[in-house]
Amino acid sequence: MTAPTTRFLDDLRAFADAEGVRDAKLARPMGLLSDALGRVVPVADHPDQPSQPVVDTNLAAALDAAVGTPGDLIRAVVDLVGWAIPYPEYAGEPDMDAMRANYAYAPIIGAAEDAISAGAVSAPYLSDEVFVGLVLQGPGCDYPSHVHKSEEVFWVTAGTADWQKGDEWRVDEPGAVIHHPSGTRHATVTRDEPLLMLFAWVSDADSIPVIVRH
Repeated sequence: MTAPTTRFLDDLRAFADAEGVRDAKLARPMGLLSDALGRVVPVADHPDQPSQPVVDTNLAAALDAAVGTPGDLIRAVVDLVGWAIPYPEYAGEPDMDAMRANYAYAPIIGAAEDAISAGAVSAPYLSDEVFVGLVLQGPGCDYPSHVHKSEEVFWVTAGTADWQKGDEWRVDEPGAVIHHPSGTRHATVTRDEPLLMLFAWVSDADSIPVIVRH
């Protein structure tokens, strides 16, 4: 496995700075991300990390389709990350079992022990201020409405999906940027292609998502 380098951090920081300039609504969250990136530490001896069936089936096609600078950032770091399945506490619930079989996430920057996967994966870069990673959602996957304390930004690099934000639904395509302030209820339903995204939690990096059942 290739060792983590500061080059990726420099490129991500430059991208965050540019995003904050491009969209005034992102200026504050991107400022938080950029500032925290200055204190991120690469893991010198980062061990090999696990994959998941949804990744083995869909990642290559999604990487080929990934667009823009976020797509380039993903390609630069994807060989370093490990993939995990969230929500082990919901195992046995039919809709969550279907979602968990067709969804995975990969920490890029995070805590020494990933809280969501209970340590099943680890990030190649360490921070207790921000959580940056990848999401791969397979075709026909319904990620139910959920909420978390962390403020979140998604960059869609491949795939078209239906998105819930609060009480509204919309369709987002590759190139979309999606901002969820803290506590925003949201959901994602993919269509006939995999969805690949870069994400950043710029506050409450240790937050745990909770499914909303009403």
